[in-house]
Amino acid sequence: MAPKKPAPARASRPSALVRAEHGGTEVSLTAAQRAVLAEVLREGEDFREEVESAVLRYGRSLLEKVFGGDTSAALDANSKNPVWQELVRRAGGPTLSVSRHMLYTSVRIAANDKRITDRAWRGLDVGRKELLLPLGTDGRLRDAARHVSELNLSQAKTREYVSSVLADAGRPKRARLTSSAFAARVRSAHASLASHEVLRKVRDLELDDFARAKMLRELSELREAVAELVKAVRGR
Repeated sequence: MAPKKPAPARASRPSALVRAEHGGTEVSLTAAQRAVLAEVLREGEDFREEVESAVLRYGRSLLEKVFGGDTSAALDANSKNPVWQELVRRAGGPTLSVSRHMLYTSVRIAANDKRITDRAWRGLDVGRKELLLPLGTDGRLRDAARHVSELNLSQAKTREYVSSVLADAGRPKRARLTSSAFAARVRSAHASLASHEVLRKVRDLELDDFARAKMLRELSELREAVAELVKAVRGR
């Protein structure tokens, strides 16, 4: 009986998660580079915890001292609270370098933390809570937090999910495409398709006539789309 061929090596779960979240192939690093990466990743997590603690602490202070613990008042976009109005006026200036966005985010997270006792919301990090804020109501935030928590969505996937929910609710969130974001998409598409490894694997694919015709049609449409994008970038 012929010995069984060894099963192909599978990527470790962390590596697979990295690729899934960032949409690219993991960079090959030397042992020394991996050690540096591990160190700065740990420092990055410490940094995140410090920033989140500061945001939560300041938000709770705003909620209690400015709004007297009244969550409805703190969430009122048209608040007439004079102290709040003066804070907003000064935000981003010499006497309050905190941006207006961070000011609103801090107090809104604090208010929702007080209103929503659901474990899923409580367990989310500040970054993903901030991304869920446009959903507005307690019920939406609670349901969205459960969805994000159950699927362990990254911040990028959470942003996509929120846009989808808002679109379904009839209030689509307009996405702004910047030159850097477009360039990143082009680099990602190029990296995922235009490599010798991908070409080799495509050549090895076993395709029936139907699958081949379908793939050729998709590639033809992709080629036409790229041609139109080239014209747009050129300005004609």
